[in-house]
Amino acid sequence: MKARKRKGQRYRLRSLFIVIFFTFFVTCLAYYFLILQPYLLTKSANKVSIDFSRAIIIDGIGFTKPNPTFLGRAREILVGSGLKVDVYNGSQVTIKLLDDLEGYGLIILRVHSAIEVKYGFLYLFSAEAYNRDRYTYEQSHGAYKEAYTFDSSEGPYFALRADLLGREDGLKGSTIILMGCNGTGSDHAIKRLFERGVKAIVAWDGYVSLEYTDEVTLTLLNLVYTEGLSYSEAVKKIMDIMGPDPTWKSRLIYLANPEG
Repeated sequence: MKARKRKGQRYRLRSLFIVIFFTFFVTCLAYYFLILQPYLLTKSANKVSIDFSRAIIIDGIGFTKPNPTFLGRAREILVGSGLKVDVYNGSQVTIKLLDDLEGYGLIILRVHSAIEVKYGFLYLFSAEAYNRDRYTYEQSHGAYKEAYTFDSSEGPYFALRADLLGREDGLKGSTIILMGCNGTGSDHAIKRLFERGVKAIVAWDGYVSLEYTDEVTLTLLNLVYTEGLSYSEAVKKIMDIMGPDPTWKSRLIYLANPEG
């Protein structure tokens, strides 16, 4: 009788496991086909020609913590190397600017970023105040989210899921520098951006102070565009000489598209 009872318990446990697994599988399929895929289809567009002589600096953090020295020096380095540079600063950094981005060979994002706890998605903050009654379609599909910084006196802001950055074909061949926190913290975002043709991503593997990411990014741009190092060489040199963030111990990481 005991053996038969244990056998019955094992059968119930297996049945419960199968039910849980099936429910999880169906939930994932429903999320993709009913929520994620329809939004991705709205992002599809005609193929965009990337202009590698164009760079963009998007400074959403400049809305509350401006650094005109950083902006001026970054632009000076890039223009000095022959690039045409567009700068969007402060309140110009809307959620639609991030969502509709396209055509730049270099994209520098001086924006807050954070990992969502529930699904592990990386979100990029705009400087646009959150309003639950705006962009209801995008919010219902998880593309836009209400986001807060560590500073309780500011926000909330609209934030964009990082893998949805820009037009679907608008980032092919682009190099992206993520200056905010945890830029490498979402495997999904990295994989999806590479699938969309992003050439390389430079980002931090944890939290980073604003002062340090400003300093390191300027050093990075100088090494690449003035001294002629590759991004991978420049990142290695910076970490060897300057080291991780002094407070958070996060490291700057260079990630290249495995497909070339």
